[in-house]
Amino acid sequence: MKRYIAFWIFCFAVFGFTVVRAQSKPTPNEYPMMKLIEFTDFAHAARDLTGKNILILYLPDCDHCQREGAAIAQHAAAFKNYQVWFISTATHENNWKFAQTYKLAANKNFHFVRTEAEDIFHSLGSIPTPSVYIFNEAKKLVRSFKGETKIEEILKAL
Repeated sequence: MKRYIAFWIFCFAVFGFTVVRAQSKPTPNEYPMMKLIEFTDFAHAARDLTGKNILILYLPDCDHCQREGAAIAQHAAAFKNYQVWFISTATHENNWKFAQTYKLAANKNFHFVRTEAEDIFHSLGSIPTPSVYIFNEAKKLVRSFKGETKIEEILKAL
């Protein structure tokens, strides 16, 4: 009798945990593996972001980035449901100057951070600037734009 009970306990343990494990699949996280380094030098991982986010990889002295930044500023209200991360390898000072020059700094949901070039190359490869990546709440990439893109195209993807 003890063997019979032990057998059923063993079967329940093995098959029960298998069913539980099969039901709890990990949520896919399509954010790139990169550090987001704030002006205070506090760094967090892009993969830890929550909610709807837009990652914009840019360079402050890039004329394509400047035009796209100005266009985003003119349509800032359209981005209200997103946290918008302007990510650059430039210094914090140059990023902040870009934010002020193109009237982006006043938007509470716009963040200007830096990252390391190695993080970009390892996660995204060689990409043109600006490049825009739109993510939903489930950490899934919804749309990406590589290179200067008309603001109308970006707004359609929101």
